[in-house]
Amino acid sequence: MNTIPILIVGGFASDPQLYRPLQTYLAEVSGRPVFITPINRFDWAWVAITDSYAELLRKLDRTVNDLLAQTGSARLTLVAHSAGGVLARIFLGDQPYRGRVYNGHQRVDMLITLGTPQRAEREGRIGGLNQIRWAEARYPGAYWPDVHYVSVIGRSIFGDPNGPPPERGAYQSYRLISGEGAQWGDGVVPLDHGLLPGSLQIVIPGLRHDPRPDRLWYGSSPATVAVWWQAAAAYAATHAGAIGYNQHSDVALQRLSANR
Repeated sequence: MNTIPILIVGGFASDPQLYRPLQTYLAEVSGRPVFITPINRFDWAWVAITDSYAELLRKLDRTVNDLLAQTGSARLTLVAHSAGGVLARIFLGDQPYRGRVYNGHQRVDMLITLGTPQRAEREGRIGGLNQIRWAEARYPGAYWPDVHYVSVIGRSIFGDPNGPPPERGAYQSYRLISGEGAQWGDGVVPLDHGLLPGSLQIVIPGLRHDPRPDRLWYGSSPATVAVWWQAAAAYAATHAGAIGYNQHSDVALQRLSANR
């Protein structure tokens, strides 16, 4: 049994309890202990005020150190959702962010991002654009050779300014991140911007960005989690070079639908 712990890093405006089902499913599929970073919606609200991830980084750093001491492991795996993936990429870095360096790459063996905007075409406080651009400018692509990078993105909503609400919302979000709204993505992050160059890239049809009871998302069920986790684990185990991976299997889709 692999005892390297897994730490979930939540997305913007989320609370830890939102990821309890993902924690359960990921523990079942991976056979590893799984934890959740105690970052809550009030921490994220402070980000909206300060346009800074400094406090989030300090909390993530403390959590990582506590888990490594608790488990006796030298490294852990980060599974980061949405803006949590941007936070994780900054945490891995060796350059000062607001006066502090974290060097998380020395304590992380693999980073899996779920619906994370990996780059943005313009700056701005809205949508965390400044943080996305900061991370990508300093640590482009799968930057650290001692970290296995995996980027997962759903392909479920095509942005349309004249379509029903999900398509209109997707259009605005895609346009904010990439400058173009009429494209595929997970309803929040456009497809191409959710894939990190040099990483294992996993595109899963039908997955939406946020956890909702009426839709498939990255952590909907053990079967959903298994699609990306098993590919990521095999990738890390082989120590292979960066490859592209697109999960378009009808069988996989049937399994996901059956486990909604």
